[in-house]
Amino acid sequence: MVRVGDEVSNKQVIFRDYVIGPPKESDMYLTTGTIKLKVPEGSNAVLVKNLYLSCDPLMQFFMRKAEGPDGYLYYTPGSAIFGYGVAKVLDSGHPEFKAGDLVWGITGWEEYSLITKTTDTLIKIQHTDVPLSYYTGILGMPGMTSYAGFYEVGTPKKGEYVFVSAASGAVGQLIGQIAKLEGCYVVGSAGSKEKVDLLKNQLGFDEAFNYKEEQDLNAALKIVKSERQRVAMVRVGDEVSNKQVIFRDYVVGSPKESDMYLTTGTIKLKVPENSNAVLVKNLYLSCDPVMQFFMRKTTDLSGYFFYTPGSPVLGYGVAKVLDSGHSELEAGDLVWGITGWEEYSLITKTTDTLIKIQHTDVPLSYYTGILGMPGMTAYAGFYEVGTPKKGEYVFVSAASGAVGQLIGQFAKLEGCYVVGSAGSKEKVDLLKNKLGFDEAFNYKEEHDLNAALKRCFPEGIDVYFEHVGGKMLEAVLLNMRHHGRIAACGMISQYNLDEPEGTKNLLQVLYKWIQIKGYTHRNYYHLYPKFLDLVLPYIREKKMVYVEDIVEALESGPAALVGLFSGRNFGKQVVVVARE
Repeated sequence: MVRVGDEVSNKQVIFRDYVIGPPKESDMYLTTGTIKLKVPEGSNAVLVKNLYLSCDPLMQFFMRKAEGPDGYLYYTPGSAIFGYGVAKVLDSGHPEFKAGDLVWGITGWEEYSLITKTTDTLIKIQHTDVPLSYYTGILGMPGMTSYAGFYEVGTPKKGEYVFVSAASGAVGQLIGQIAKLEGCYVVGSAGSKEKVDLLKNQLGFDEAFNYKEEQDLNAALKIVKSERQRVAMVRVGDEVSNKQVIFRDYVVGSPKESDMYLTTGTIKLKVPENSNAVLVKNLYLSCDPVMQFFMRKTTDLSGYFFYTPGSPVLGYGVAKVLDSGHSELEAGDLVWGITGWEEYSLITKTTDTLIKIQHTDVPLSYYTGILGMPGMTAYAGFYEVGTPKKGEYVFVSAASGAVGQLIGQFAKLEGCYVVGSAGSKEKVDLLKNKLGFDEAFNYKEEHDLNAALKRCFPEGIDVYFEHVGGKMLEAVLLNMRHHGRIAACGMISQYNLDEPEGTKNLLQVLYKWIQIKGYTHRNYYHLYPKFLDLVLPYIREKKMVYVEDIVEALESGPAALVGLFSGRNFGKQVVVVARE
């Protein structure tokens, strides 16, 4: 029986030295030191006996010698590693904790820990009618990550399709079950047949697959593909001639004029009986960068109608209704939306594709731009996604384009500092001298985009409106501020690639909490009571299953942690230091 004030032996897992690549057991070693079971006089520290330790993927990041995100502590060679765990308070100088309290939070991988920073790292356990080990998982950091990711960031709604990767892990298994409880269709991926069986037969996923056995992940993900199509185009009759721009064949790389050709067909200017279609005469057609993507032979985007060789090209336009079977539109109405590149179009699916023009005191062509799709893209990107506030620093790529120029002006009107990039001196001059951007640069003349952004944003970027992707996105991620937001309005650099480029800086999304939507559980600690109110009843009523992989004794810790990165764990990996 140990008592407060005793000096006792203290087994510790010590970090040997900084690692490159996945950690190995030899990067840690077990030693035994001594510790006095007493909080120093006048200190607000807490002395705890560790009961359970959590193995988390993020721990390998702390083993690297790197300049990392603010607010994180990295392992020091020769010192004990640390992570999330469950512990019992033996002595306390902190007013919120007393001897006998059970807590969870960040603690050392050792038998006893003196915790000096308690404000953001320890949470008192109020509910002991569930296994204490749950506070390393479902009721701890993984649970908070799942809760925040689902209810605060992803916010799936009943009937939506949800995909969870690493679905048998500590976070994935929880998100999947929460999604099922909310009425979603849920698919998960895992790395073995046993884990796939777990997802489908114990955790209630609708479908699951072993990603290691899939030759084509794109094909595997078609199990969550929606069957709906947004637009269908139909040609009928032969009453009048109808010039059409026809899509020749699927393209690779940038489209050329020869990928389309002009022809003349015929069309009967009458909507078929008992149809809610609309027959229109097209007035203006919009050229948008994303159209080149629809020329590729792909089905990567569910819900989009890709071009069909031999049929008219599709795009946004302004048209006049000639005949209508739709209750909300009549002959003579002006509309904007998705139409064919032809003189006349018979539009059969109008609900999501045509909008009646109410204001004609502006040029009708504006409805292909500022009052049409680009304008809506800019408005939604600014006010619903990026939501810049007065005084924030805003960067817009492809800033002289249809969307970019609007976003930049929205931002200036809201009192933001705005920088834009474009591809020529003339466009840069337009941004600065006509559109009112505070600064702009020609990305083609910049040898180092990272340096260019640091020059324009020495304090970092709050909101980035993404239009190009590729190297620009790489550089932007390095220069985003914490809690930055990225509204992805386009991805021009990706449209023509046979194999889309990967982004190397996605770690920035996690530790800067960038919204695409980047976050960590640390943003949502204030919701912890609300989280418990939701999850505890599910546990008590056995509406949620939670899988743990428990190993006994601190000596087993290094092997358990390394096994995490090779997929040896089954569910949440936990190390038992002592049982209460």
